[in-house]
Amino acid sequence: MPDEKVFLLKCKECHAAFFTEGEKDFYKKKGLHTPKRCKSCREKRKFQHEQRRKEQELAHVLANLQFEQVEEVEMQSADPNTTLYIIGNGFDLMHGVPSSYYHFRDSMGRRNELREALEMYIRKEDLWADFEESLAYIDDESMLVTLNDWMDIFDVKEQDDDDFSAANFFMASEAAMAPTYTIMEELPKQFRKWIVTLKPTISNTPLKQIINTAARFINFNYTEFLETIYGVSKQNIFYIHGERRDKNKELILGHSDMANHELDFNASDFKSDQLRMKNQTTYDLHATAGYQLSNYYSSTAKKSNDVIKANKETFLACADIDTVVVIGHSLSVVDYPYFKEIIKINRNSSNMKWFISWYSAGDIKRIDAFAKNLDIQPKQIKLFKT
Repeated sequence: MPDEKVFLLKCKECHAAFFTEGEKDFYKKKGLHTPKRCKSCREKRKFQHEQRRKEQELAHVLANLQFEQVEEVEMQSADPNTTLYIIGNGFDLMHGVPSSYYHFRDSMGRRNELREALEMYIRKEDLWADFEESLAYIDDESMLVTLNDWMDIFDVKEQDDDDFSAANFFMASEAAMAPTYTIMEELPKQFRKWIVTLKPTISNTPLKQIINTAARFINFNYTEFLETIYGVSKQNIFYIHGERRDKNKELILGHSDMANHELDFNASDFKSDQLRMKNQTTYDLHATAGYQLSNYYSSTAKKSNDVIKANKETFLACADIDTVVVIGHSLSVVDYPYFKEIIKINRNSSNMKWFISWYSAGDIKRIDAFAKNLDIQPKQIKLFKT
């Protein structure tokens, strides 16, 4: 019969017994200080510390706020004929829809080829926090440094060698660039597969006093909950990035358009010695891999200008808008082109009123950056908390 587990310490907070002999050995080996609190209490303290930090940050932001804060009653008086609602993912989250990119990550499970490619090759500390823009930060050098190894594995000869095989040459390139192929091929499929499963988990309507169903809507979400929860007519909604019910059209997502992203294959410019070229074949192989990287950047970019051109009449209809209500939109840089087009089209953009929802200090900071980038005066913007 195995020995009974012996606890060596009592938690300073809850007085529960914790810390075994095995943990003691681990802490000693790693040179760590002996804990005074059990894991549960340590996590609780960490959470409380993070909450205090967020509260202090919010207090500081609000103390220096340059925008007026308003209640929902002020939005109720807006004329629906000249009001445009812009709906972001925060709208779905408010209604209990598990629609964050963290939820998308979790839906894939831990041992998923796409997730592994993303988490291994995207150079972002938290790629899921701003997933779309993170797609631009692929670790191309980590893939390129493997090319020499793949050349050896596929026995790629020099091009003037009688035994040179074009098939082996391209297989080496494809093997090195495999993560880009995985992301390009699997992301659209797995993303749509996840999107179609989403549904609200709460039945209330927190925005009932804000949403005027007779107004116009630009919906950045792929879901139809504006229709099903608030009764907004589909004719009043522009699903700017596609909708999940339409299986014939792709769902648009991606980073800021980097179609002009170019890779310089001058050997002297490479940071890593492993990337320096040995011969013309090696150089050509890196160039071939570079074409694939360029294809990746272009493929994973959100082609905002194409969306605007394809929906020219919809944007032209914004010429008479005098009130814009933004609900649950992160105001990420990747979507700036759409907002800039709305402002450019408008006949009196300097007098447009912007009502923008916020939830955290980070939201207010993004609103401030948004206003400065789009040259919207602080007096035009009013905030409301959701």
